[in-house]
Amino acid sequence: MTAGKAILLGLFAGFVIVVFAALAIIASPLWMPPTYESTETAPVVSGRAYPGNPDQEARLVRAEDERLVYVRTVSSAARWRVDDLDGPYRLHTSPTLTLVLPARAQPYTMVDLLSLAPDTLVRQPDGSYLLSENIVVLGGATLNLESADGLTLRMQSQADAFVSIVTFGGSLKIAGTPEHPFAIQSWDAGAGTVDTSTNDGRAYLRVIGGNASVQNASLSSLGFWSGDTGGLALTGTHPVTGFDAATDAAEAPAVAGARLLPSGALANGADPVAPDYGYVSAAIDNVTVTGNTFGIFVSDAKGVTVRDTRISGSLVNGLVFHRFVTDSVVSGTVSSDNAIDGFAVDRSSQNVVFDGITSERNGRDGVSLDGQPLALGPNARGTAVDLYGDNRITNSTLRDNARYGVEISGGRNVEVSKSRIAGNEAGIVVNHGTAGVSISDNVLTNQVKQAISIRDTVSNAEIRWNAITGGDTGINVRNAGAVVQSNRITEVSNHGVSLVGKVPEVKVSGNAIGGFGAIAVWNEEATGGVVALNDFSDWRPAATFEGVVRTIFQPLTVVWLLLGLLLIGTALTRHGPQFGAFRNPYAEHVPLTSLTRGVVSRDSLSRDVVGGGS
Repeated sequence: MTAGKAILLGLFAGFVIVVFAALAIIASPLWMPPTYESTETAPVVSGRAYPGNPDQEARLVRAEDERLVYVRTVSSAARWRVDDLDGPYRLHTSPTLTLVLPARAQPYTMVDLLSLAPDTLVRQPDGSYLLSENIVVLGGATLNLESADGLTLRMQSQADAFVSIVTFGGSLKIAGTPEHPFAIQSWDAGAGTVDTSTNDGRAYLRVIGGNASVQNASLSSLGFWSGDTGGLALTGTHPVTGFDAATDAAEAPAVAGARLLPSGALANGADPVAPDYGYVSAAIDNVTVTGNTFGIFVSDAKGVTVRDTRISGSLVNGLVFHRFVTDSVVSGTVSSDNAIDGFAVDRSSQNVVFDGITSERNGRDGVSLDGQPLALGPNARGTAVDLYGDNRITNSTLRDNARYGVEISGGRNVEVSKSRIAGNEAGIVVNHGTAGVSISDNVLTNQVKQAISIRDTVSNAEIRWNAITGGDTGINVRNAGAVVQSNRITEVSNHGVSLVGKVPEVKVSGNAIGGFGAIAVWNEEATGGVVALNDFSDWRPAATFEGVVRTIFQPLTVVWLLLGLLLIGTALTRHGPQFGAFRNPYAEHVPLTSLTRGVVSRDSLSRDVVGGGS
């Protein structure tokens, strides 16, 4: 092979290699078949870890429960065992005393407390008041902490002791003004600041039965470990026994004000008293809650209203409706930057309305609604297997939460409507056999994965009139029943709607689906379901290998490529003396001057003549 042929062959081989390499690079991500993106394949998001000491704090919670049962028992016995007992009194409850406020017609006020506890409610140089003993409000009594001047109550909370304010069927009222809220905070006197550590317990407020009214107030850095001791708790009761205060009675300091009872003697022989009060009710209005363990914790309550309140920085959840909370409304309230959920409704709570709330930047979900039964079958306590529900979220904003904007786990008759949901891992997730859920008129924007996900035996779900923009998938239905109708889906990057598993009761119709994913409605791994009359005019299919090949190899492109290959092939295969080497194409047309100088001398002509003559 000549050098020219070798060069041409090398050029041809290089050209072919470059073309096929470019095709491989372009098409490499396109060989995989289209799939759907599941939220369950991502790492589990469980919120930010609790910073305290679980073992120590759990023991302190138990001790607090025992102390309260002891106070209730002794207070009941004191009515008939102590002569001339009239008005408030104190009990030995290690490590601090407990001031008991019994029933009376007039509310107890800050003025009364200063008179009853001059040594344990002390005005500080900055004008605040430091409380260093527990207060218990019995049924028929009201503690009214009210000030128009913005009073600050600091509750002792340090390594050796913390205090609490608890009502037993009584009422608690806390009120300031919009300009001057009434502030309550934990206080570490040694450090001269609020108590941010829960390891050794922390001051808290709790209303057991009765009624609570908190308005124009600020609550900060309260509570530890449990919901009952979590900061501001509105609860029922739990039977606990076993507190023993007599061991430290001799060491209790004498204080002025209310009478100190010989509590050890009163407790002997007295049985724990069952509470004679039921549900708690509460009205919370224009309250700022910052840095509590649970921002606000509610259980066994009816008719709770929370309005225009701000909850942030909680070590667990923002607002919790735990067990048996019914007929309650939360409106105009913001819950943000909490370690787990912004708002949580647990099993057995129902008829709860969230209207105009905002839940953002929480460590797990914006709102969590759990309507599953408390038991799935026969059980030791005979608990019913009922579903709970009739909960609603309307006109709300749920954004930038680490996992879901809303999670609905079981229950019945749940509604999410007219809300704005943005920037979560998934917008609305419905699972665990929810029976009847309506998701309508919502605006869902830029979720990481799915805007709406209906899965795992959910039935009778209606998804209508929602506007969905961005994200991997607009609506995902897996092993569930749903009507997906009249939604507008735009700018999704994988599928507008994906159907997976057994979906015989699914109907997808009347939706306008736009985006640039592989397939607008993906149902290749689904059995059953009806997909009809959807508008795909704004759908731009994503590139596939076949599509790339068709785009590159247009008919005219193929013609020119073949002509080029034909010319190169001809140059390499023709034989003959005139082929096979590079030559000057004008070799036969060179000027004469290049062959001779073009000058004939006289001498040469003379010699030719003479020679010729001879």
